[in-house]
Amino acid sequence: MKENGIDMNPGRDLDIEVAVKVMGFIWLKHLLQFSAELAVKWLGTADEVEQSGGVYVPVVKESDMVSLKLRENFDENVPNYSTEMGAAQQIVEHMKNLGYTYNSEEKLEQEQKQYYGNFVKKGRDAAAPIGHSSEAEAIVKAALAALV
Repeated sequence: MKENGIDMNPGRDLDIEVAVKVMGFIWLKHLLQFSAELAVKWLGTADEVEQSGGVYVPVVKESDMVSLKLRENFDENVPNYSTEMGAAQQIVEHMKNLGYTYNSEEKLEQEQKQYYGNFVKKGRDAAAPIGHSSEAEAIVKAALAALV
């Protein structure tokens, strides 16, 4: 299941997974040459490509971006979907626009809160909710499960 992000821990890698697979972010290539000291944006939205005036172009294959992803100096502009509720709420709104309804439940299990959630769309089977330690994590993983 790791390839769809559901087994990933909350944080930057899961946020990127959600940005690409749920929120429509795309891998970008900067057409100008940069030295290692300059920041390069490698993940953004189609709107950012349009607004760049031709400086950025979409990359067809994620594998082409491996070297840039390993750089320390870049600007990815990806919200903290898996750790911040405000950002996770953007996912709920996006999924709602796609025709999904979000169902959530909070349970106390072994003296710890667990958050369960799933996205349901009429005419489609819903993935079974899985418990997570935060509501933001439950939202992002429910979105990934719904779109698999």
